[in-house]
This record gives sequence, structure tokens and C-alpha cells, in this order.
Amino acid sequence: MSEQLIRRGHVLERRSSLGDRSSDGLAAADSKQVLAQRLIERETFHRAVLDGIELGIVTTEPSGTVTFINRTARTLLGVKWVSGGDVRELLGLHSAPHDFVSSTSKLAYTLPTQDGELDLELSIHRTEGFCGAADYFFVFRDVSEEKSRADELERFERLAAMGTMVAGFAHEVRNPVASLRSLAESLAEDLADANIQLPHVSRMLQVLERIERLVRTSLQFGRPAVPRRGHHRPWAIVAAALGEVGPRIKEGDGEIRLEVEPDLPDVFVDEGQSVQVLVILLNNALDSVGSAQRVLVRVLRAEDSKAEGAQSAVPLVRFEVHDDGLGIPAAILGRIFDPFFTTKPSGPGLGLPIAQQLVSENGGHFSVSSSRGAPTTFAVFLPTG
Repeated sequence: MSEQLIRRGHVLERRSSLGDRSSDGLAAADSKQVLAQRLIERETFHRAVLDGIELGIVTTEPSGTVTFINRTARTLLGVKWVSGGDVRELLGLHSAPHDFVSSTSKLAYTLPTQDGELDLELSIHRTEGFCGAADYFFVFRDVSEEKSRADELERFERLAAMGTMVAGFAHEVRNPVASLRSLAESLAEDLADANIQLPHVSRMLQVLERIERLVRTSLQFGRPAVPRRGHHRPWAIVAAALGEVGPRIKEGDGEIRLEVEPDLPDVFVDEGQSVQVLVILLNNALDSVGSAQRVLVRVLRAEDSKAEGAQSAVPLVRFEVHDDGLGIPAAILGRIFDPFFTTKPSGPGLGLPIAQQLVSENGGHFSVSSSRGAPTTFAVFLPTG
């Protein structure tokens, strides 16, 4: 009887032991499942954080295979996929990631894309993974606008220095030219009184008038008037500019097309100088295409998120003058704001330099989009306050 009880006790103890082990196994499995779920949730959270960063971020395996591309990177690079592919092809790199990390951790280069080009500033970082393998992540941003602004500032400083020299020269030339004109007019009167006709005298007066016009333009370029800024309606500025170029539009050439976004804010500028800028652009467009109906003026809202010291996007108004002419060759595009550079048979070549200077003095900036055989768009961004 006692042996049976002992045996039964052993059996019960053994069954109890097996039950405990089974319970431990289930608990361990549940723990692994919970841990895996937490890892998935943590990865999802991290990806959401990376998607919210306004920098391009790409991560790769040691081989360079892309494991993740955040939303900003996908937008900049024009891709929809989030993983796969070679990072060298994606970012236009000519070597494997470890070659760049060993030589430099930051790159600045131009990346061709389907929509044009991106000026990228890129840094490469390395993290140690399992078994000593190195994963990489790339952080980059588009500095095209900053580069454009830096180029514009450098050009403006160069123009300012040249403008000072030109203004000094024009000031010295103005008085002698005025004296020559006075003498030529007196000579013309004396010859008329003597009933003598000499065509060279009238030609001399025409040449002197042209020189005086060049002197006046040079003085304006070298010593522009200080802008008297105030709040003005964008449509009023456009209307005044169209009124000034109206007399040169021939009958049958149609009219300049106009598109103005409704309820635009006022711009804080010198009205006369802003009108002058648009007149310069409109005259250039008409010279390029020869027909008013091939010129379009568009006025719309814009924002400048890169403004110096700005905590948020700065509201602007964008004035566009668009023509469907043959475009500007790349070799010339970089020189169109240089003083005295012109492709026209006549004219001093100071229109665009003066326009750029006036826009800058009024707190705005320029952009130009053109290429050979394509339409041309000059855009002027003016501040609203």
C-alpha cells in the first residue's frame, strides 16, 4: 500500500514537472512574440520619424544595397520605392560607400535627375553591425537655391563695384558731351541762317544724343536712386508696365497675355522702380519674339523658405514674364546680367543689370529659366512686407 502511494507520488510529481516545463515554453514563446511585435513597432516609429525629417536619408547594407529611403529623399530623387537597388546608382556615386568614408565624410556635387539637376551636399556615416559588418547611412540636402543665391550675391557685389566705376566715368563724360551738343546745335543754326545744308551736322547731333542716352543709363546703373518703398497692388504695377510698352506693339500683333492670381497681397516696393523692371523684361521679350501675343505675364503667390533669419516661409509675389522664343543658349545665360553685354544690334546692354540691381534694392530676387530652343521665363520675387 505504501509502495503504491510512493509510486503515485512520483507519477504526480513527474506530471507536475512536465506541466511546469510546458508552461515555461509557452511563456517564452509569448515573450518572443511580444518582443518581435515591439521591434516592429519601434522600427515603424523610427521610419516615421525619418520620414518627417526635411533632409534626405538613405540607409544601406555593407554591400551598398539600399535598405531605406525616407520621404524627403524620395521626393528629391524622384523615386517611389523605399528599398532595394544600388546606392551608387541612386545617388550618382562612383565608388563604394567605404571608399568615401575612408577619404572624406562630406561631398558636394551635382546630380542629374529626370527633372534637371540637383546640387547636393551629402555626408556619409558608418555604423558597426553584426559580426563587424558595416552598415551605412547617407544624409543629404538640396543646396541648389543656396548656391543660386550665393552666385547672385557675388554677381551683385561685382556689379556694384563696376557700377561705381561706370558712374564715375559717366559723370566725367557728361559735361564734355553736353558742351559738344551745344556747339553742334549752334553750328546747325548758323548753317541754317546761311542757307547751307550739311548732313554731317544732323548726323553729329544723332550720335551725341545716343551718347547722352548711354551716359544717363550708365549713371542710373552706377548710382540708382534709393527706393521709396510702400505697399502697392501687384496688378497696378503690371498695368503700369503694360501701359508703357503699349505704344511699341504694332496693330495686328495681338496683346500681351495676362494671368493674375486673385486676392494677392500688396508688395512692399518702390512702385516706379518695380514698373521699370517689368518694362525692361517686357521689352526684351518683345524683342525676342516680335509678337505681343507670344508674351505672357503671370503674377502669383510664392514663398521664400530660405530667407536669411526667417523662422518660417516668407510670403512673396512672383512676377513672371514668359516668351515662347528660341531661348537663351547656356553659354550666354551666365552673362546676361553682365553690364554692356548684349546680343542685340543696338543698345548699351544695361537693361538686365539695372533690373537686377533695382530688384535687389527693393528686397527681392531674380530667377531665369531658359535653354536653347526652349521658352524663356524671367521671374521677379518681390516682398510683401
